[in-house]
Amino acid sequence: MGAPTDDKSKEAPAGPSSSNERPPSYDREDPVEQIALELPKLNLEASSGGIGKTVTRDQCVAHLKFLAVLADLRDVISNTDGLFGINNSDVDGKFSQPTDQNAARAKIKEKRWAVYTARAADRYTAWWFNCLPVSQSRATLKMVKDEHYEQITSPDKASDISWSTNNLPPIDILMVWHSHMLNPRNFLEDCIRYGRMSTWRTGFPFKPVNDCIDDRSLEYTVSDKCKKKFEKKAQLKWHNLDDPSTKQLQCPACSLETAVPWTRPKFGDSLEKAFKESTGYADNKFGAKCYHCSFELTHDRLKVNKFRQDLIHLIRQKEPMPGTVLDSNGIPRGKPKRGSALSHTNMMFPNIIMKAIGQETIDFTSPQSNMCRSIDDLRSHLEPRILNTKILKSLGLGSAKPGYKMFFRRMMSRHLCPKMDNIDWLHSPTVLDTADRLIKKYTIFLRIMLDHPLKLAVPTLDVDLAWHTHQLMPRRYYAYTTTLSAVMKRFIDHDDKVDENKLSEGFEWTSKMYRRATKGGIYSECTCWYCEATRAPDLYDRLLPLGSAARARTNANSLHDRADISADPERNPHISAHNAVRPTVGTDGNPQLGTLQRMRLQRNYEKSVRRAKKGQRKGDGIAEPLYYSPLAWGYPLYVPYYAPYMCDPGISADSYACNPSCMSTGAGAVGNCCSGTCGGGVAAGSCGGIGSGAACAGGSAACGK
Repeated sequence: MGAPTDDKSKEAPAGPSSSNERPPSYDREDPVEQIALELPKLNLEASSGGIGKTVTRDQCVAHLKFLAVLADLRDVISNTDGLFGINNSDVDGKFSQPTDQNAARAKIKEKRWAVYTARAADRYTAWWFNCLPVSQSRATLKMVKDEHYEQITSPDKASDISWSTNNLPPIDILMVWHSHMLNPRNFLEDCIRYGRMSTWRTGFPFKPVNDCIDDRSLEYTVSDKCKKKFEKKAQLKWHNLDDPSTKQLQCPACSLETAVPWTRPKFGDSLEKAFKESTGYADNKFGAKCYHCSFELTHDRLKVNKFRQDLIHLIRQKEPMPGTVLDSNGIPRGKPKRGSALSHTNMMFPNIIMKAIGQETIDFTSPQSNMCRSIDDLRSHLEPRILNTKILKSLGLGSAKPGYKMFFRRMMSRHLCPKMDNIDWLHSPTVLDTADRLIKKYTIFLRIMLDHPLKLAVPTLDVDLAWHTHQLMPRRYYAYTTTLSAVMKRFIDHDDKVDENKLSEGFEWTSKMYRRATKGGIYSECTCWYCEATRAPDLYDRLLPLGSAARARTNANSLHDRADISADPERNPHISAHNAVRPTVGTDGNPQLGTLQRMRLQRNYEKSVRRAKKGQRKGDGIAEPLYYSPLAWGYPLYVPYYAPYMCDPGISADSYACNPSCMSTGAGAVGNCCSGTCGGGVAAGSCGGIGSGAACAGGSAACGK
């Protein structure tokens, strides 16, 4: 696990070291551990997995790897004391209760991350317009009305972007791009409106991103050539934190730029008010004045100005308003030559009505008029007009219809505002089997969603991974979901803003539908390493006693046959198939299970060290963190705990005092039961093991030694 930091401890002291007994190997180069930690080689060529398929297991694993990098990034940013002027000491002495103090520290971490992501979103916008290629003209009303409009989702293959390790953006921009794509309809709409359909067709660059992430350290690293190329085109620094601490805002009134701070952090007097009164650009109550004309700059005024600019583009450039390029099923549907045009008319309604009242609304939202100071003011101005029967009839639309109101609300929503690392499937020895299984499960889940469009289908965590991975390939996701639609062509959207009660009801309904579709299959099941291994017996049937993996699967399945077991995991305790007592070695003395446990401890230790190092920027002058190096069997040993919160590593799983749930089963191993409890009546101790020749602590003959 690396060399101790204390030079004196490098020399083994005399005494216990003379013993022939040696500690277990914790060497990084341990061949067994090295193999177990090695991530599988992935096939991420663009051709892998046809357009009619969902995702491949390799793509799911690459996605997991990318998510692990983002988890590291969040951990480093949120824990960097003083970042953006947000200090841990800001809450010192504010709260008397330890729980409140901890909650306050958590708020501080969240705030650092919120400021970082706000900066990342701003950088993403610059990258979107300055670096992504324009593959066709921006959307126009004429384009949206064309009967062949939907063909825009099948751009020419020649427009594909050639992503490589030399033209990728920084990790924070990849993160926002990833989030943008996980809103499939919004992403499609933005690609249509801004002429970026080549980006939509090509999808997320899994292979080059994966190639830039080190399998062991999970560091995202690109060449200097790539960094210089990005900085020149985007006019940004490669690292988010190297960009200025202020944002240049164009004043809506005078059009000149004013620098405003990203945050003016103010914690407040209570947890409920934490950072609510902060006034920077990334804060809730942003407020500033233009240096040149003293115009009041707030989030509300900027949102109104964004709407005004979109309206000006509609009237002058004939570009459709946001929220008006897809129909209610998420399809870019043109006006048909024959048949009903109701769906298209509903979709175009905001553009038609806004053109009619456009100049009046432009005047109302003018910064100089000072009449419209928020989106609420704008809504109050517009709603009576879209319901005005006289205006609607003059436009040939008849009276207001529910469809009109829905699309008007959708248009307005575009101007309102600018879960997996813990389980760590990535390092699981069965990661590819897990990916295979969750893809099959996701395919059934998708079928349930398509067959029941009026119901809320709720994914499990493993299904969500496949679903998100699929959405990162927009063209394939669109083709798959619209082709399989049962009644009407429908592009399945992704909405993670659902009421908790509805989520609970939807989850129970989804579980029942899944059982029905699979004739008794389990939808909600534990996805830890052990349970995943019981579904991939090739590995653990070699490691566990004969037949135990099969028994675990049988026992887990039988739980769901009982009427009193709910499909909702929140309504019943998880009845685990895990063994209450686990052997540290196999009956044949095979040390594999002990190795897996050590591997997991080593991995957790390395993760904490890796994240700590990422938090140290070049030039900070921070020394390597010091870790306590205890002595075990007379030798210095690194352990993944911080003193004094650690146990003596000299006490192993072979000692009762360490862990009574662990028992030794290998030949010659020490037993861990209390003296005389095995029924043998020996005074020295008794055997807790079941292996041939297993020895008790006292070396009694009753143990067969």
